[in-house]
Amino acid sequence: MKASRLDLARKESREVEILSGFLPPLMSVSEIDHIIEKVSVESPPHQKDSRKNLGQLLQAFYGQVDKSTVDPDLVRGRAEEFLSRRLK
Repeated sequence: MKASRLDLARKESREVEILSGFLPPLMSVSEIDHIIEKVSVESPPHQKDSRKNLGQLLQAFYGQVDKSTVDPDLVRGRAEEFLSRRLK
């Protein structure tokens, strides 16, 4: 049976609030898209293998951005979407 420990939940929620204040804010989707477009111009994808193109694009992206300021799943998704539009 689960114990209802609202006191612990409140304490942990407060800890999250405090620690979140020390983290840098995450980049917005529009900022991520802008950098993806910028790095793709600097090193355009030219491989036939889409995984290699994605790898090159992500490597170039993370060469410009501090990893702690982005959600990596979001970046990967935006990069995949960008490449699918670009390589059509």
